[in-house]
Order: sequence, then C-alpha cells, then structure tokens
Amino acid sequence: MKSIHFLVSLLLLTSCAAVHNTPKSKNPNVKENPNILYSFVDQNGNFYPKNWQETFGNPPQNAKKNEYSLMKIATEKNIVSNFKKEENQIINQIKNEVASKKRVIVFVHGFNSTAKKSTQNYELARKYMNINPKTDEIIQFYWDGLTSQSILGGAKIWFDATNYSQMAGEFGLRRILNVISNKEVYIISHSRGASVVVSALNSTIIAENTKQKTAEEHNVDFESATHLLENNNKITCIMLAPAIGVNDFYKPNSAEDFCDLSKQVQTIHITINNTDPLLKKFVGFLSKTLKPTDLGFKEDAYNTLCEHYILFEKTDFTGQKIHDFDSYIKNPKFKEVLKVYGLAK
Repeated sequence: MKSIHFLVSLLLLTSCAAVHNTPKSKNPNVKENPNILYSFVDQNGNFYPKNWQETFGNPPQNAKKNEYSLMKIATEKNIVSNFKKEENQIINQIKNEVASKKRVIVFVHGFNSTAKKSTQNYELARKYMNINPKTDEIIQFYWDGLTSQSILGGAKIWFDATNYSQMAGEFGLRRILNVISNKEVYIISHSRGASVVVSALNSTIIAENTKQKTAEEHNVDFESATHLLENNNKITCIMLAPAIGVNDFYKPNSAEDFCDLSKQVQTIHITINNTDPLLKKFVGFLSKTLKPTDLGFKEDAYNTLCEHYILFEKTDFTGQKIHDFDSYIKNPKFKEVLKVYGLAK
C-alpha cells in the first residue's frame, strides 16, 4: 500500500507537460475517397466542427481539464444550438456514407497518442487487411487521450485520460454506432481505446462527483446521453492490449452486477500479454489498481468475464515486451486474429 501511495504522490508532483490531442486540420471530420471517414472528438466526446480554431481557439498547453472543451466554449459564447447543428451534420454524413456498405471497420487508438501517430497506426493496420472500397467503409476515430513526451508524464495523464475515454465512448463513438444499421461492424482498438469501445456499448461507470464537476464546468448533459440503439448490426470488437479491467463491465453504481451487452455484440476478442510493461504498470500488482488494466495483462480477468459472458475470445501475445499500437499490429498473431473474422489479406 505504501508503494501505491508513493507512486501516486510522485505522479502528482511530476511536471508532465501534457497537451490535448487535437486535430491538425481545419476540417477534421471529413471523408477521404474512396472509403475513409475521419471522426475526431474532444475530451467530452463532442465532434470538432469545420474551421474549429476560428471559433474555439487552441487549448492551453497544460491540458488542465477544466480550462477547455468545445461545449464549454460554445456555452460561454452562447452558440450551443449552432454547435449541436454542426455535430448533427457530421453524424448524418457518417450515416449517409455507410448506408450502402456491407461492412464498417472502426479504428480506435489508445491514450498518449497524437493524431499523427494514430493515423500512421491506422494506415499500418489497413495494410494487413482485406478491404474492399466498394463494400467496406473505414472510420478512423480520434479522441482526447492526451499526450506527453515523458514516461512519468504519460503516467500522470493516465487518470484524466481514463475519464476522457469513457466520455468519448458514451458521447462520441456511441452516436456513430447509432446511425449504422444492418451492417457487419468491426471495431479494432488499442490500449485505453478499449474503454472507448466498452463505454459506447454500455452505460459508463463515471463517478457521480466527476459527472457533477464535468456538468458544471463544461455544460455536459449526462441525462441526454442516448443508449446504444438495437440497429440489427453484428458487432465484433478486437481489443489489442486492452487497458481496462473487469469493473468496466459492471452496471453503473454497482461493484458486482455485470451489465447486459447489446445483442448486436457478437464477439469481444482480446489479447493477453503478461510481458506488456504498461499493462502491468511496470509493477504487476498495480494492474488491478489505479484504474485497472488487468484484462489485457492477466488471464484471471478474462476468466472472470467468461463466467458472465459467452462472447469473449483471446489470443496470447505474451513475449512481446512493447505496448505500442504498431508493435501489436506487426505481431504475426494480429494477422491470425484478422483471419478469424475474414479481415486479413
């Protein structure tokens, strides 16, 4: 216990130079021909509109959670109605683009990953995949997992990034899934991106005090969050190095009752790697604490979930000692997973 308290104190005292993960283009939510949609949300899951910097400016470099968000600034400028209209236009564009497709493939990066690096990883993953531009639509999803250049800085931003991942799932990715119907949907995530996915599929476990502070500081309306609609999709989740735990599958305000996942969810296929240094938080016993990451680290968490769900599958990546997204993609076992679902070249 003293080790945990020491680590937390060290992280709180360490300067992390964290920055928000923001788009580099003026119009981030766009279509790239022939079949790639870029989808970029902020820390609360709101979609960046066209020419966003002109209206909302750039966030401060210190990434303090209460200083910047799209909805916060829209509220301060009294343009919430127009902002929501622009968001709806983005969502409707996605709906129209996927309407004629058979499969929709969604990529979700992890925490501490810049937009540029995430794009490179998405492009790398696509090289291993059998993608038909006429029948498949790609959605490259970006969320604010924060970024930092140092190891200690990366550890410090973890706590805020875990909350942002839930917001990105509940208010961002879920809204995308709700305009997709009668499709095969494949969601490939890395690291804390698994939390974005689970939060999109299920009501998130966000602490009440966090909800209250977020509502007060950023005008987030938690009561308006729409549940995942039953749109007759077949959803397969492939989670590489999932930095989540068993508690991410609990019902809100419960520490023992598991949530009921949508009947659309066919499979959740995870990797397990007890040599991944980040998943064990460099000291194995910490994987179950400080926001658990043990689902991707130890088989114990997987076995617990298998007692309550029949849709989990796993592939053992033990031996790989790097947590990075591209390392998991380059691992030959990733292609084996893709083959199972008809996604490999």
